[in-house]
Amino acid sequence: MVLAAAAAYAGRLGVSRAVVTASVRAVLQLAAVSLLIAAVVRSWWATAGFILLMVLVAAATSARRLGSWRLSRLVIAPIAAGALPVGALIVGAGTMPLHQIAVLPVAGILIGGAMTATSLAGRRALDELRDRHGEYEAALALGFLPRDAALEVCRPPPGRRSYRPWTRRGRSAW
Repeated sequence: MVLAAAAAYAGRLGVSRAVVTASVRAVLQLAAVSLLIAAVVRSWWATAGFILLMVLVAAATSARRLGSWRLSRLVIAPIAAGALPVGALIVGAGTMPLHQIAVLPVAGILIGGAMTATSLAGRRALDELRDRHGEYEAALALGFLPRDAALEVCRPPPGRRSYRPWTRRGRSAW
């Protein structure tokens, strides 16, 4: 921290104070999280509660990335559906010891990955709905329910398994 602040000062960057402030804040935050995790891994109930808290925070973060806090209750399902079965499979297969200290970080990794996938899929769907709003309105005019009209726009067209513009039928375009 001192070296970074000195380098910023020597380079006349004007951020020496910000470097020190950010470093101190990071140390304090990491210390608080370390104490919390040390307390959480002493009990299965506390570990389960912390994992639930991670899912709730992931849902709120994903909803914020999609543009609305109101979506939190909707994005909780795909996050949990992505992380829970894989975590159960990992524990059930015996590839990880069944201890709180092992389960907690693996759950965090799985929840983080599911949150990222949910955020990216949601952004893509919202972009498609915005860009192809006319098609959505046309489906509604034909009598589709709003959910079915949105799925009609957001799903890949028949014959294409996924949205990969850089590939042609599973093979690289170049």
